[in-house]
Amino acid sequence: MEPALENKPLKQWTDQERIHAVKRIFNTISPHYDLLNRIMSARRDVSWRRFVVKRLPEDAKTILDVATGTGDLAIEIAASRDRKVFGADFVENMMRLAIEKTNDRNLSEKISYTAADALHLPFPDNTFDAATVAFGIRNMPDRLAAIKEMKRVVRPQGKILVLEMTFPRNLRLRRFFTWYLNNVIPFVGGLISGNKSAYTYLPDSIQDFLHPDDLTDLFDRAGLKSVKAFPLTFGLTYLHEGYVS
Repeated sequence: MEPALENKPLKQWTDQERIHAVKRIFNTISPHYDLLNRIMSARRDVSWRRFVVKRLPEDAKTILDVATGTGDLAIEIAASRDRKVFGADFVENMMRLAIEKTNDRNLSEKISYTAADALHLPFPDNTFDAATVAFGIRNMPDRLAAIKEMKRVVRPQGKILVLEMTFPRNLRLRRFFTWYLNNVIPFVGGLISGNKSAYTYLPDSIQDFLHPDDLTDLFDRAGLKSVKAFPLTFGLTYLHEGYVS
């Protein structure tokens, strides 16, 4: 992370500072990203992504995975049935790993990757049957604009699904999770990746993120219909979904 940002509260970062920091952090930690996700979520992240796939409409044939990262969700979607998946991300090293993993699983004919900013997707209106984003929207400076941009590229009656970590509502669990975020994650993340500051940003980004009800409100404000929110693993993670009218 840039030295100027290390002592600056996340809430005070400008949009450009956040964009540059996210690129730098995820380019740096990409070799260890998957391993640390498994360790720090006790492999629950695997089941969370599978729930996203389960909630996709059965007739959805073309799926856009925004902030695709190392491609875990895109690969899960493509492996589930006969679908064409398009992964988009602006972090080069993460997407390079996604391409390698896709080739290793012989899914390159079903998944394509594009370098793209979530706020400016390079696709025409009404292109996809559904759009997903997993653990990415909290890193975006304008979450409402990101949802609206996904809505733009999804066809009418298509579905948008957003998976993101948040704070559990149970007070005791919230206290434990706060301690875990602020102590265990920076220590383990720093030990494995050699970049403690990156794993200080990640807990901060979760603590700075919206309450699930506020994300539901963003879905409503974006004009999505039949909005639902599903708490997963005691509310540590939520899946929000809505339909394009």
